[in-house]
Formats: sequence, C-alpha cells, structure tokens
Amino acid sequence: MKQIKPICDAEKLTQAERQLAEDTFSFCMKHMQEHFTIPFLAARAGISPTKLKQIYRRVYGASLFAHIRKGKMHWAAQRLAMTNKRVIDIAEACGYDNASKFSAAFCSVMGCTPKEYQKCVRSE
Repeated sequence: MKQIKPICDAEKLTQAERQLAEDTFSFCMKHMQEHFTIPFLAARAGISPTKLKQIYRRVYGASLFAHIRKGKMHWAAQRLAMTNKRVIDIAEACGYDNASKFSAAFCSVMGCTPKEYQKCVRSE
C-alpha cells in the first residue's frame, strides 16, 4: 500500500509524537474493517482524546478520521486496479457495509466512483 507520509515540521514535533501518530494510523489500517472511536484510540496510546487529535493533525495536516479515510481509499484503489474483486467486497474490507457510503467516500478522495476508477485503470 502507498504510504501516506507525515507532513510534520521536524522542529515542532518530537519523535515520540510522530511515532504515536504513525502507530495510530498503522493500527487503524491493519484493522480497517473495525470502527474505532477517538477515546478508544487515545486510551490505546495512553493520552487524552484532545491530545491525540492535536498531535495527529500536526503530524498529518488532517483530522484523524479524514486521514484514515484517505488511507483506506488509496488501499481500495490499489485493490480495484490489481484484483478482480467486486467493489462491495473491497468496501467491506475497508469497513463499509453500505456500497453507496463507500462510493461517496471513494469519490471524495479519488475524484471518481470506484466503478469509474476500475474501468479507467483496466482500460490502460
């Protein structure tokens, strides 16, 4: 999967803060089918929910859930391009049980629907 790099300013963040954000992102991506709350993720990291949101935004320049959605949609795009799996199967692997919500999320990140994306990459 394409790694989404942190955009942090090295002088403003500690290595521990960068690592915490990267670990949170990695955990969420490894468990894409599950839905986590910020309080759960903060408790897992041993910090307050507010602190987690602040650190995450400083490291990645986006909210935790917006960044994770982007990561899931890039993962989904790779699967659409490289496999013959159905869109609904990929949606479920990303934690979506509703194809229209998955399609809306995919379109917001990738600029087209999953079917359009799949058709485009397969015709190249």
